[in-house]
Amino acid sequence: MLCHRTTTRLVLLLAISMSSALCSPTCFAQGEATTFKIVFDRGADIGQCFGSLFEVTSDDGAVVIGAGFPNVYNTRNRADRHQLQFFVRPTSGERKFEVEALPRPNQLCGTYLYGRDNVVYSTFGGLKAWDAASRTWREHPSIGGTQEVMRVGDGLLEFGDSTVRYNGQTILSPPERGKFQLFFYANGTLCFYHVDRGDRGYRPFEDLKDGFSKLYACPWVPGDPAINPYEKAVMRTLPIVGETTFAWGVLGEKIVTGSNVGGFYVLDNGGWRMQLEPNLKVSYQLYSTMAFHDRLLMGQYPTGRLFDYDGKTITDRAGWPPVLAGVSGSSREAQTTVIYGGEVLVGVWPWGELWRFNLDAKNWSFMQRMFSHPELTDKTIHPYDIENKGHPVSNQWGQRVTSLVTNGPDLFVSTSAKDPCEWNPDQNPFLAPDKWKSYGSVYRLTMPGHLATNIAWTNGPTVLELTLRGSTMTITQDGKQLAQSTLTGPLAEQFRRANKLKPVQWSDGIYGHFAGTRLEGTVR
Repeated sequence: MLCHRTTTRLVLLLAISMSSALCSPTCFAQGEATTFKIVFDRGADIGQCFGSLFEVTSDDGAVVIGAGFPNVYNTRNRADRHQLQFFVRPTSGERKFEVEALPRPNQLCGTYLYGRDNVVYSTFGGLKAWDAASRTWREHPSIGGTQEVMRVGDGLLEFGDSTVRYNGQTILSPPERGKFQLFFYANGTLCFYHVDRGDRGYRPFEDLKDGFSKLYACPWVPGDPAINPYEKAVMRTLPIVGETTFAWGVLGEKIVTGSNVGGFYVLDNGGWRMQLEPNLKVSYQLYSTMAFHDRLLMGQYPTGRLFDYDGKTITDRAGWPPVLAGVSGSSREAQTTVIYGGEVLVGVWPWGELWRFNLDAKNWSFMQRMFSHPELTDKTIHPYDIENKGHPVSNQWGQRVTSLVTNGPDLFVSTSAKDPCEWNPDQNPFLAPDKWKSYGSVYRLTMPGHLATNIAWTNGPTVLELTLRGSTMTITQDGKQLAQSTLTGPLAEQFRRANKLKPVQWSDGIYGHFAGTRLEGTVR
């Protein structure tokens, strides 16, 4: 069995439900401070998504308070699974935010960011880490072509060039033919693509000698020996040579991947199942996945909308988000998603749009474009289509929101052209003298009501105290304060007026159901 801990985890989930049921059904937030004390055990870390700790609404219905661990994958980085988010969300959907431009991490026309252990990294033009104290991007060593690093327990799992290492030890070596690429680890399973397309384009699979794309799923947990993918893996040869992915996702025991040519594959019950067949004649690509209560929201191209996967069916959510007034509705791409301040945010190509969805008001709000040029038009599909006419990539100067990374009270937002290339003033004079610098910019967006920090790994129970004292939000683990922020503006006043809370919903919420072995919560 691939998901060799499935039965155990189902028993543990039942235990969590029983434990949560023992908590008092009515909780009050009296006086100056309200503290949510949670004793929980995440169990063994096998790459699972830990989910929600709690959610609760004030008695006047004005605010929702909650906390949990995000389950997000944006092209091509997975959000830090050990980051805890604590939020206060106004049910009206009305919020204020500020945006600050940060120094550029490189001189390219794009970058992609990821977060790990409370540090934000930029991945193009050399790996660099943001130093808030000096307000600079500092060079950071990358190890042997490492492309992505994720924490598993108290160790580091590194995905490199056809190679995977855990705590410096190689657990997967390169193949004799082709490349292993686009790794994803969840539920005790290492998944990846094995591709050998040669020097030819995409084409239907005919014979292994002519090239192939394969999907692998290999059972592995820390402490296991190195993986031999040809012995114990579940493998599927895909219909199109050259198939890879822009996004992986995990929903409970299921691992999913959408291929760059429209295939959708689900690892379930010990095998790969094809839910959508790839099609070289029709564009259908998934760029992002994010847990949202009991389902995944998936950013899609060419609609620019979020698609909904409930474990059985895929549904197009019409108007999620809407098309910005004044632009074409064609060739849109919801590339990035995140939960920030307890709300859903989406970055949309090709006009660099940032949208926000409030669950309570059930409305989408346009936040802003992350580019100030050119003026909006529906006469072309992408920005600068006319100016760039005749170049090999006609939509190169479309505008991406490549990353949405939460860190402390902030959201880091990055931008890019279609490809993070060097700007050539001779070929692209219409971006002179400084317009090209909008591509590859990084912004820090701050919206009251959000606080995030990494939680230290513990082999066994740990105690969190999430406190709202006056206008201050704090996160404490095992007696040590980890993070602090301040509620400001109308949200602070809304929380101040909320003297009582409705019954707390423990171990469930916007981040999905809690997936550890134990959770007990109290409010004081």
